[in-house]
Amino acid sequence: MDHDEGILRLLSINQLGPRKCLILTNKFDSIEAIFKASYQELIAIDGFSDSMVKEIRQGGNTQFLEEQLATLQKGPFEIITIFDNYYPEHLFNIYDPPPALFIQGNFSKEDHDAIAFVGTRKCSKYGKQVTEKLVKELVKKKITIVSGFARGIDTTAHRAALKNGGRTIAVLGNGIDKVYPPENRDLRTRLVKNGVYCSEFPFHTQPEATNFPRRNRIISGLSLGTVVIEAGKKSGSLITANYSINQNRETFAVPGKITSKTSRGTNNLIQEGAKPALTAEDILEEIEALRKYPEKKRQLEIDFTFTRKERQVYDLLTFDPVHIDDLASKTDSNTQDLLSTLLSLELKGAAKQYSGKLFAKIGNFQ
Repeated sequence: MDHDEGILRLLSINQLGPRKCLILTNKFDSIEAIFKASYQELIAIDGFSDSMVKEIRQGGNTQFLEEQLATLQKGPFEIITIFDNYYPEHLFNIYDPPPALFIQGNFSKEDHDAIAFVGTRKCSKYGKQVTEKLVKELVKKKITIVSGFARGIDTTAHRAALKNGGRTIAVLGNGIDKVYPPENRDLRTRLVKNGVYCSEFPFHTQPEATNFPRRNRIISGLSLGTVVIEAGKKSGSLITANYSINQNRETFAVPGKITSKTSRGTNNLIQEGAKPALTAEDILEEIEALRKYPEKKRQLEIDFTFTRKERQVYDLLTFDPVHIDDLASKTDSNTQDLLSTLLSLELKGAAKQYSGKLFAKIGNFQ
């Protein structure tokens, strides 16, 4: 029995959630050993009921297994399990990581440096503008954007990431064979080319309300931190923020109008200690030490071709240091202009300055 099949069998068992799956995979040497364990071994594990143990002993739901494998075989979907080396590192380290992720698209090592964006489905023009601005600035710094593919802030964040050439990860509250909301079908098509469309829920799972709070721990779990933009007092986005705090990740909130209902949640988060996110730099400075793949600083690009004036001065230089006054006497430049030309040659690696206003040629530039 391979890992994919074993995990799918575990997922078919009623009331066997992510935490209990993790307990089983940690207790037994292999996935196969779980299903070969005796009734006594299994029932002795704290929290395992008689019905769960019997289902494990029976190998799970065969019909469910066959349906899931059939969908996988059709493509374009894949499954990643906690046994795989490329299972996301951040997610693996939370309290209750999903035993498997159903995915379309591909994770990249650069997704280690990710920030989650969450907020209300009925966002204001302000919320949309702030999301687009922050995402654009973060994408320029090679940050992957994670969100929940819902209407409002989530969709805005995904679209802004793709528009600016960045990567983005969508975490769903339904099976990945379904598109919800349906108007985001074109977004999924674009997203899977430069990101990941994923869910812990098996294929054919409907977008039921109870699924969304549970998937929020994955949104925060994939990220170095979570940014909340526009959230009411009882918003689901606050659940994600709480997960972020409990997972020891950074938590940010964008301040809003004190008269706006959709700002009450974010403003309360700031009062409770979340860092205000006024600019992308507010976010970047908090996660800089946690990043694995920071943006590489560009090496200064130098034009090694000489201007007419630079060529004239370079040809007057020798490999023995010459005083700037001697050079000035051989050109029609004053000392200040000559100094500027010499500095330009020095930046190009063609000249070197010594103490006493002495200059010498370096290399042999034809």
